[in-house]
Amino acid sequence: MFTTVEQSFTNLVRGAPGKVQEPIDNIEEYWTPAEKRQASRMLEYSIVGSPETVRRELESFAALTNADELMVVCSVYDHLARIRSYEIVAEIAD
Repeated sequence: MFTTVEQSFTNLVRGAPGKVQEPIDNIEEYWTPAEKRQASRMLEYSIVGSPETVRRELESFAALTNADELMVVCSVYDHLARIRSYEIVAEIAD
């Protein structure tokens, strides 16, 4: 699912922003090495994974930044999967 976000940031690098795209099987075929470096830098603090991974990474990010509040943005192509992602974060926040 994360290839949706990777495509979006690659498109920003290309100067061609647009609608959220479906995930793809092989992001390496989509971007050039230079685009990969740029998009990956912009996505450095993205948090992706299991609920436990997300919990650990959110805690780490909050500690790193001394943030007392975080905004969560989820660009998942599939609407139900996007809702589930927010549910997972809500469960972690409790």
